[in-house]
Amino acid sequence: MKDTIDKKLTPDDDRLLNMLATNGKSEALDTTLKTHMTFGTKQYAKFSLISGNRDMSDSHINTLAEKIKTGENFLKYCPIMVDEQMRILDGQHRFFAAQRAGVHIWYNIVIGKVNLDTVARINESQKKWQPSNFIHMYADMGYVEYRTFEEFISEDRGYHLSPSTGLLLFGNQSMKTLRSGDLQLVDLLYAEKMADALLDVQKYVKFATYNRFANAFKRVFEHEEYNHKRMMKKLEQRKHTIKKLTSVTDYIRLIEGIYNYNMHVDKKVRFF
Repeated sequence: MKDTIDKKLTPDDDRLLNMLATNGKSEALDTTLKTHMTFGTKQYAKFSLISGNRDMSDSHINTLAEKIKTGENFLKYCPIMVDEQMRILDGQHRFFAAQRAGVHIWYNIVIGKVNLDTVARINESQKKWQPSNFIHMYADMGYVEYRTFEEFISEDRGYHLSPSTGLLLFGNQSMKTLRSGDLQLVDLLYAEKMADALLDVQKYVKFATYNRFANAFKRVFEHEEYNHKRMMKKLEQRKHTIKKLTSVTDYIRLIEGIYNYNMHVDKKVRFF
């Protein structure tokens, strides 16, 4: 390498940068070559988090930290991203892993105004955000609709619904709406009434909150002739016939068969 470098070249000479970037092969000239400054520090206290950024996994942090301690420290080649206030935009897990392992954290600084929406897009380009990440972000930004929805599907509320099933009961809204920040408030009491009924059904149908079954049950529940007490009685009688199926229509047929079991023909109800 040293024999290939012209001693007359200065540290900021483009030819020297090119040779360093191409292992001394000056003939491999790259006229588009640019440099970018990456910093490294153990002063972890200078960094801070952005409220509303996606939740972190402690187990993932521990896994990264253990890999670093056993010699797999590639943080220099995958720096985190911070804004001018040293708030972490991307790389929360890497930051805390470096801190736990006691090694340098490497970072790049993004110049200019950055908001939570930008953070979401940055993170999504690296690792796709989950619906729960968007719910948490918009709720933390003060969107009443998202705070209400987050509480509605939470374990603390007793429902512990997936975002997709929650959206179904929360006015049949789409995942696209949730991700874009356009979630709408609905009749919360009615949504809770459906969720309560679904939890009743879960006593006999362990997968009741799975999206396809929940979708089928919602359609049955909203039928004008549906009677929940009758449904629960029939489920207890026919619980041995319940099984996982592949489509919403199949589940509606299953529910209808259970609901009409041993009923006189004039008492039977068609749900589709």
